[in-house]
Amino acid sequence: MIDLHTHSTASDGSLTPTELARAGKAAGLKIMALTDHDCAKGLDEFLAETRRLGMQGVPGIELSAEVPSGQLHLVGLGFDHTDPTLRAAFEKMLGGRDARNQAMLTAFQENGIDLTYDEVAQYAGDELVSRVHFAQALIQRGLVKDLAEAFERYLGKGALCYRDRFRYTPAECVQLIRNAGGIVIMAHPLSLEKDLVALEGRIAELVEAGIVGMECFYSAYDTETTLALLRIAHRLKLIPSVGSDFHGTPKPTVFLGKLPVSEETQARLCQLLSTTAAFSH
Repeated sequence: MIDLHTHSTASDGSLTPTELARAGKAAGLKIMALTDHDCAKGLDEFLAETRRLGMQGVPGIELSAEVPSGQLHLVGLGFDHTDPTLRAAFEKMLGGRDARNQAMLTAFQENGIDLTYDEVAQYAGDELVSRVHFAQALIQRGLVKDLAEAFERYLGKGALCYRDRFRYTPAECVQLIRNAGGIVIMAHPLSLEKDLVALEGRIAELVEAGIVGMECFYSAYDTETTLALLRIAHRLKLIPSVGSDFHGTPKPTVFLGKLPVSEETQARLCQLLSTTAAFSH
């Protein structure tokens, strides 16, 4: 089994990189990527533990790209996570997150909700405070019942207290990862566009930018959606990818090792990963 989209305490997951690797092993995964948001801090720990467990660990990251509508997340895989240019780019993105977090705190306060940074940061991991941590603070306050309501009312794009932040363009994201020896796939495509006809056109633009795969097997997608995405991937000559988007406690209904992926698809993904810097030495 394979899972190329997971998160740890280095961003907004609830398991440390070591704990995540052990959970993947217990779930029967053979190949697993850690793809924290804009952050490579947990990769050394994660890769060391996957090696110890006899698994194939994949260095990864989930990048938010600048798009005119919807939300585009790109997963970089197999890159050299020690590359200094790449690390500098990650630091710039983390700085943009810090500025956005302060702007969101101000927005909450202006709307009569006196959240503090410390209150939000207590839910965060080693480095990154994200909207998920804002949501957890709101849930603890009893202002919302769950993550979905927090994003709908306050934190989602266009919601009351949402504030934007610095992002690279899709082409810039792809180039950063490729220059470090990695490959890029599109994460949870329906976040970009829900209309499948329009979505295919927008994915075609990303193919031009250099993506090589897209998540067709995703924890929130039913069989009908998966099949529709597989057809789009086939027409655009993209390799179907599989990602649970596992976070642990913040997404309690998402599990590792539960997505039904054929051996053929797993073999194609393994072949793709074999071309990356992480697998070539």
